[in-house]
Amino acid sequence: MKTFKQNYLFYLFLAAFTCLLNLSAGAWGSTGHRAVAQIAWEQLTPESKSKIKSILGDDYLPFVATWADDIRSEKDNPLGTVPHYVNMDFTDSYETAKKNANGDIVTLLNGMIDTLNNSTSTNEEKATALKFIIHLVADVHQPMHIGLAEDLGGNTVEVKWFEEVSNLHKVWDENMIDYSRLSYTELARFAGKPADVDLPKLLDSSIADWADESHEITKTIYNHLGIKSYSYAYYYQFFPVVLEQIQKAGYRLGDLLNELMQTPKQSKSASL
Repeated sequence: MKTFKQNYLFYLFLAAFTCLLNLSAGAWGSTGHRAVAQIAWEQLTPESKSKIKSILGDDYLPFVATWADDIRSEKDNPLGTVPHYVNMDFTDSYETAKKNANGDIVTLLNGMIDTLNNSTSTNEEKATALKFIIHLVADVHQPMHIGLAEDLGGNTVEVKWFEEVSNLHKVWDENMIDYSRLSYTELARFAGKPADVDLPKLLDSSIADWADESHEITKTIYNHLGIKSYSYAYYYQFFPVVLEQIQKAGYRLGDLLNELMQTPKQSKSASL
């Protein structure tokens, strides 16, 4: 099995030849990412928390939820350019979509899972992989990160948000969550819990399935572009969708981490 360095030297070399990088700061913004991590942290077993603490130095996931975005400001850090998204046409699923040569959020997430599972990975490599996993599971549930190449996931679709200039990607990353005025712990509580009857189906799915689910929402977003001047009506229509995606991401992240922190067990990546 490849080590972390072997996996990502490949991706980072190819990344130098692509310009389709996400222009927005990162999916869900800091509040949304920490809310997903908070929900996941509440699902962790004591064993999982103990093992996570041995890798990261702390078991509280919100502390590192934005790290994978924060390092983008470090110009010399090659991990700041890896893709947190996948481009898919509306007629495609992840399986049928044309793949980007430098990878995408699904291949990156699976690579990080492999690194975390690899007994030859150093603790530093495992810590980096774990921080990426915590972040990317949230990203794959943000519909504009499963978007169109031609508009850079909605970054070039100019819209108004309460009369202020914004773009479609930012509306979903930050504007709606910021407008809610909720802290990340409040946002996690507002996101709520899935019904017990729905939980097994929610968790019994692959990372590619998560991307396909988000892509269905992406299609709905583009079907409701309207005059591109959004305020109360748009917020009340789509903020429940934001809450549901944060809920799904949190519960799936918690389930995935509980699996990964057990002694070798088949991970979500193996189901692709």
